[in-house]
Amino acid sequence: MRITTAWLLLSLSCAFCVPAGMALAQDGTTVQKTPPTTGTVPQAEPSYDAAEPEPGEINQGAGDEGAGWDAAVEAAPAATPLIGEQQDAAVTRINAYFNGITNLQGNFEQIDSNNKHTTGRFYVQRPGKLRFDYAPPSTLRLVADGHFLAIEDSSLKTIEKYPLESTPFRLLLGDGVDLARDARIVGVEGDDDSLAITLEDRGGQAAGQIKLYFDTEPEMKLRQWVISDAQGLATTVTINDVVPGRKVAADFFTATTSFQPFR
Repeated sequence: MRITTAWLLLSLSCAFCVPAGMALAQDGTTVQKTPPTTGTVPQAEPSYDAAEPEPGEINQGAGDEGAGWDAAVEAAPAATPLIGEQQDAAVTRINAYFNGITNLQGNFEQIDSNNKHTTGRFYVQRPGKLRFDYAPPSTLRLVADGHFLAIEDSSLKTIEKYPLESTPFRLLLGDGVDLARDARIVGVEGDDDSLAITLEDRGGQAAGQIKLYFDTEPEMKLRQWVISDAQGLATTVTINDVVPGRKVAADFFTATTSFQPFR
């Protein structure tokens, strides 16, 4: 279940599920954690505000680029399939977009095939680092430190770790993103103000697809991805309040040995 959740985030990587989707490595290690002491005061769910730094962030002031990067919640409308040189140009543009990202953060909303909604906040620092904090009542947090992806579950008191290179997050977090090289491109669609690209596991060993949606006007930005498993069940992740340019503390992308309150 938690492996599938990792795929559902592609996030960043992301995002880019296992039995139902593209597979993560099966040789991950699980670290049992010590249960927290009794009497802990429940933490109230925070109200996100992209204008204020989250705990652990370094605020670089109000001059952050990307103001107004609010993503639409609905899926992109049907667009024209692109082939030949048009497709190549679109893929090159998408590669350049991801390769141009250094620090990125925002909010996300996830809707699974049972119409269950979860929300949270994500952070990306390329190359190789990301963090997805799920808002309560979810007990999950995903952290990638550049080498391993850790899936923390504060309810089960466990951390599961997988080599980052063995997960789909490698597609978008590497030093040089090249989707034509690292994934099988099923199709590319576009119109005057949007692009969409559908990807599969290049090795053909895992069923499922991920489709990334981008706005292209007034500037290129990722706004949503949809993951479909082998049975056609889909999970949609929409991102919003995205702000590039901020930095976080050095240990922000490190899995810890004790659970932290959601933030």
